[in-house]
Amino acid sequence: MPLLEFRDISYTYPGSKHPALRGLSLSIEEGEYVALVGRNGSGKSTLIRLLDGLRLPTAGEASILGLDPRDPANARALRSAVALVFQAPLDQIVSSVVEEDCAFGPENLGLPRAEIEGRVARALEAVGLGALRRRQSLFLSAGQQQRLAIAGALAMEPRCMAFDEATAMLDPQARAEVLDLMDSLNAKGMTIVHATHDMAEAARARRVVLLEEGRIAYDGAPAGLFLSRDGGEPPALSRGLGLPPAAMAALALGLEALPGERLPALAARIANAGRGKEASAPRAAVAPQATPAPPPGAKPPAASPCAAAAATGASPGQRTSFIVGDAGYSYLKGTANEVKALEGVSMSLAAGSMTALVGRTGSGKSTILQLLDGLAFPSAGCVLAFGEETAAKSTDLRRLRMKAPLAIQRPESALFEVYAGDDVAFGPRNQGLSGKALVERVKSAMEELGLPFEAYRDRGTRGLSGGEKRRLALAGILALEPEAFLLDEPTSALDPATRSSVLGLVRSLAEAGRTAVFATHSMEEAAMADSVAVVAEGRLAAFGSPAEIFYDRYDPAWGIGRPFACELALELRRLGLPLAPEARPLDLASLVAALGSPDGAVDGEGGRP
Repeated sequence: MPLLEFRDISYTYPGSKHPALRGLSLSIEEGEYVALVGRNGSGKSTLIRLLDGLRLPTAGEASILGLDPRDPANARALRSAVALVFQAPLDQIVSSVVEEDCAFGPENLGLPRAEIEGRVARALEAVGLGALRRRQSLFLSAGQQQRLAIAGALAMEPRCMAFDEATAMLDPQARAEVLDLMDSLNAKGMTIVHATHDMAEAARARRVVLLEEGRIAYDGAPAGLFLSRDGGEPPALSRGLGLPPAAMAALALGLEALPGERLPALAARIANAGRGKEASAPRAAVAPQATPAPPPGAKPPAASPCAAAAATGASPGQRTSFIVGDAGYSYLKGTANEVKALEGVSMSLAAGSMTALVGRTGSGKSTILQLLDGLAFPSAGCVLAFGEETAAKSTDLRRLRMKAPLAIQRPESALFEVYAGDDVAFGPRNQGLSGKALVERVKSAMEELGLPFEAYRDRGTRGLSGGEKRRLALAGILALEPEAFLLDEPTSALDPATRSSVLGLVRSLAEAGRTAVFATHSMEEAAMADSVAVVAEGRLAAFGSPAEIFYDRYDPAWGIGRPFACELALELRRLGLPLAPEARPLDLASLVAALGSPDGAVDGEGGRP
């Protein structure tokens, strides 16, 4: 008997005219490892919620553990056996203290205290939160909150765990640890269902289910989705999903793509094929437009940190958008629960530059963005935005936030209007726009983010998918036509095609003279920026061009990883392939050029949009 079985099910959210699932049939056996993939709005999150009866199909039949989820008497058994990890961790964090939240599920099972304590300790250690067990959950970073949500599900010791984009906001090291945990749990017999937009993660599963408009478009082994058929394009590419980076690199270099292949194995295949014996000159790296920060820990020579920061600003004739001078920040300062988030951060960002903030979850990236926007004020040092000190009483913070709005880490949580078009219109309306000018502004912003105005203007915001909500929130920022964009994980939970579109939009805005500062856990995204700021334990560990950060100054202790093309280039050099000594490829196109391949530029996941 299957662990989970759905027969011709459909689901429509209350008040919506658009079914999220349509006539779907799916059977999952005990011990399987299944990846759910598909574009935003395809129905993945809805299906995840049906797995333990949290949502009930509006048509069709469902069986979970052989039980009918429609019978309320089965709810406890179903939710003990199938644990969900939601896309937004705050949807399932219920306690103000980490260890108490993790204990919530086991306590509701009525387990003995000693058993609860053991489960909590094991779960928190498994996700790397053992040292933070007494931290207030509200003051965890978004990535740490996501790990806490995983720990809470893990403490239930279920038969099946379903993850809805559970790695989307984790740094590379934490993501690898969670994926290894999934592999380990599955090896011990636990059923794993993982909804993801990361094709490398999907390739780790034994089975991939592709959803399109609420229906199953593919159900089978990863090879059937990621390999080309009869010399044509792999189905995953033609459907806008992209490919795992190793598969994309193999195709770019004229080799067969192998689903699930890891970087060392790919490098060995490339070396054995004897590629790159006549390496051509590499493509030039993008020069940074932001002024490098002083070395971490350096003391400014001037008495005023603002004056010191200004003195290290842009070169003569170059405008700056933001200057951070020896800034520090502590949450709950002066209390027993004080948490130091930043200390001694100094940097100057030129107008029209594109800067990526990278670092482990909880390193301080989000806090820096809040300081730049004036949502938080430094507890030490200063921050200048467009020449004005954010903490000064004379600063018009409303005007500042219109000039440099911040798209928060979960921007969809800031949606509050009933209809999508009204939410995007809120900011421009407060700028004084009305009538035709307002409609044109809203329409342009929505369509830039892949939300056709006529199709989405009257859609209820609550009925949108997670990815659609994120795009709508970003459209609200774009509609303000600001001088600078502050974006906290702007592509998290977006499908590959939409992610590429958003990154291309950010790049085009920077090229048009707008300043862009964004936090990301994707080193491929960071490599697109003009400059990269590495934040480690609340300090600025390094600042420079992507080539400088990922080649010349890279420190594994940062825990950020490198772009795939960079890692592959380094491994190929180790294996003796003659890449030009000065070559520092950051994407597949520059790697192909450095290897002397005639293939030219590469499109798709891992390359520049």
